[in-house]
Amino acid sequence: MNNRTSAMRRKVLRYTLSLCASFVFAQSWVQAQESSQPLQIIVPFAPGGSNDIVGRAVANLLTARLHRSVIIENKPGAGGTIGSEKAARATPDGNTLLLISSTFTMNPSVMKLNYDPVQSFIPVAMLGQGPSVIAVNSSLPVNSIKELISYTKENPGKVNFGSSGVASFQHFAIELFKLKTGADLTIVQYRGGAPALVDLASGNVQVALGSLIQMQPYINSGKVKILSIAGPERVALIPDIPTLKEEGIDVDASNWWGIMAPKGTPGKVVESLHKNINAVLSDSKLKDSLASEGAQIQGASREDFTKKIAAETDRWETVAKQTGLSR
Repeated sequence: MNNRTSAMRRKVLRYTLSLCASFVFAQSWVQAQESSQPLQIIVPFAPGGSNDIVGRAVANLLTARLHRSVIIENKPGAGGTIGSEKAARATPDGNTLLLISSTFTMNPSVMKLNYDPVQSFIPVAMLGQGPSVIAVNSSLPVNSIKELISYTKENPGKVNFGSSGVASFQHFAIELFKLKTGADLTIVQYRGGAPALVDLASGNVQVALGSLIQMQPYINSGKVKILSIAGPERVALIPDIPTLKEEGIDVDASNWWGIMAPKGTPGKVVESLHKNINAVLSDSKLKDSLASEGAQIQGASREDFTKKIAAETDRWETVAKQTGLSR
């Protein structure tokens, strides 16, 4: 056998082994979807917040569709970066995903991250969006956003705002609100939106901003009242509540949610996940359930989702510079 023939055979062997490895991986992944091996979605915030509510609603439907357990792991802290870092370091086999929200696009401008938001992840699917609302403890003697602004100025240093963490969605939004209105609010940082709302309801903080989906139980209890919608338009669920824009305040702080996979996750796996997630988004029960909480299902192509992430990152970087939050 001459050297040329031997080299050709080695080349063919390597190609054959490569094909076999790809086939074995594909088969093992398909089998994993049909097995009891769980699919993990990391939610980088505390239980009870909007990220957690949306994530669990989607996970429940995926469990039935994929015939395997889809579990939520809450990994709160540092404005969502602790959970995001864990997801970035996960084995890229399609068994670990990350639920992101607006905060994901805010962190790069204010924090030194141990992962790259662009290079460390692959966009899988857009889930939806929800209006943000500004709410106060019911005992606070204000009934409109303008009354709140005046009250904070008349009581400097005495009105506390509950934020879900440094560089979180709530932190960015309220800093922008303060910049535009001159409101005198002392920011108190929590490990997630849920504990901040617990303290809002109890009166330990007087003001909070968050998704209507997570505010709803406290509104229903009568302990919290909404003053304004920090989004582009009124919400059918609360039609009498005006937007900040209607009040002459140029602040748009709508929240949104999506799913990412660690970089290196095979393309076919990502496409399969995209297809299955979008399939459950069309479920009428999911739409009705989230609509009743003020959230809206909004799927998108992976290309459009990628563009949204880039556009939101640019937008909040500008806000960070304007408010002095930039690192």
